[in-house]
Amino acid sequence: MGASGRPWHLWIVAVAFFALYVGGSRDYLLILGQDTDYIVRQFGPSGIAYFADYPLALRIIWTITIIGGLTTPFLLVALSRWSTLIAVITAVAQIVLMIATFALRDRWNALGAMTAWFDIGIAAIDVFVAWYCWMMQRRGALR
Repeated sequence: MGASGRPWHLWIVAVAFFALYVGGSRDYLLILGQDTDYIVRQFGPSGIAYFADYPLALRIIWTITIIGGLTTPFLLVALSRWSTLIAVITAVAQIVLMIATFALRDRWNALGAMTAWFDIGIAAIDVFVAWYCWMMQRRGALR
């Protein structure tokens, strides 16, 4: 534990997760704002059609992941036990979003394998952070 009572690795997890979701927030805002230049640069021309009629239910789930991804690091640094719940909700929402978009919107073919693997990596990171928060709570580091 550091002088502040926080394990040194907690800072690494919190800052890295926050940085990931700051980037994700930018992506979210540019895509839902229909910035066609950005969408084409990131996903190619098929990205325009893919995001043009993005269903409200998926937007809501995506919003949950963004809010959770930005909130969890602050709760973690504050040593709040709520970080665990928010991290779990974020991970579950990300997994649900991936399942829905891969199964119902053909995300793999529409946006390409690179985007698909990146999304799978994000989900893995979300699961890791949820596990990390749970472990910190179990060890008594979170109140």
